[in-house]
Amino acid sequence: MPTRSPAGGATRAPGTVGIRVEGIERDFEGFKALGGIDLAIQPGELVALLGPSGSGKTTLLRIIAGLEFATAGSVFFGTEDATHLSVQERRVGFVFQHYALFKHLTVADNIAYGLSVRPRGERPSKAAIKRRVEELIDLVQLNELGGRYPAQLSGGQRQRVALARALAVEPRVLLLDEPFGALDAKVRKDLRRWLRDIHERTGHTTVFVTHDQDEALELADRVAILSKGVLEQVGTPDDIYENPASPFVLSFLGDTVALPVEVRAGRVLLAGDVLDVAPAAGTTDGRHTIYLRPNELALSAPGAGIPGIVVSLRRTVNGRRAEVRVAFSDALIEVEVPTDYPLNVSDRVGLKLQKARLFPA
Repeated sequence: MPTRSPAGGATRAPGTVGIRVEGIERDFEGFKALGGIDLAIQPGELVALLGPSGSGKTTLLRIIAGLEFATAGSVFFGTEDATHLSVQERRVGFVFQHYALFKHLTVADNIAYGLSVRPRGERPSKAAIKRRVEELIDLVQLNELGGRYPAQLSGGQRQRVALARALAVEPRVLLLDEPFGALDAKVRKDLRRWLRDIHERTGHTTVFVTHDQDEALELADRVAILSKGVLEQVGTPDDIYENPASPFVLSFLGDTVALPVEVRAGRVLLAGDVLDVAPAAGTTDGRHTIYLRPNELALSAPGAGIPGIVVSLRRTVNGRRAEVRVAFSDALIEVEVPTDYPLNVSDRVGLKLQKARLFPA
């Protein structure tokens, strides 16, 4: 996992503020979309709101933006109570998943739109708007495309225009709702690096919504994980991956296999056999569940580690992948195996634990 400073080492943009939400609730006709969210985001920090569909992450982002209002709770931009301010008064830049570009306007005119429609007394001069647009076209690497229309651009280029338009108004905070959701995997990966680079160069306080775990871990300074309207855990990518606060967080951040075990006198037993894993200090005796990640397991000879049997072998780019049925259960777990490792279907093997996590049953 990448390690970063709290705000990524970015130079803070002028006017950038931190965001604080306190006790945010949102009800929709009896359905509680958010159940009391407390979250503080530092000025210049890039935070991912991560969770499955229906977890409340987009609702929280829209409440921060002022596109929706909370049933209860408060939103602060810096020291200012923004709870009842409009979108315009909050001065946010918002990037939608599907770009929301004006089809009849050129790239340059789309970027300039937010500045050109300001009230006359607040509107920059045409020369100043032109300079700002040129700066942003250069920033998002769309040089020589300013005269094109959205239909003449790729999906990745359209999303760059959408971000430039959001930055044109010099927002206090930048909010992105699944910004890469409509793009293919290769373009998404390229744009992740590009967005992180833009953040380092501009230093805006940035909040983005995603359901893609890799995206959140790669991009964010901190990740806030939501489930069913509740904030499960907030931390750096390293922290939430290595020290998940709940079985939900652990399982959501990658493939896992859960096995019922018993803790007795400081030992972990699976079907009566003692596992080579020590429970954390303070773990009480009784029934627990042990969670295993495939990348934290290694194959060994039978009799060492958790017993299993190979049910399939598949070739991968880096080697082979063995699917192992864990003894005493119906659980299947996939383990990467070097091509020269002697292994066949139906072989009995051991699964050696390099790391495992226990939670009460």
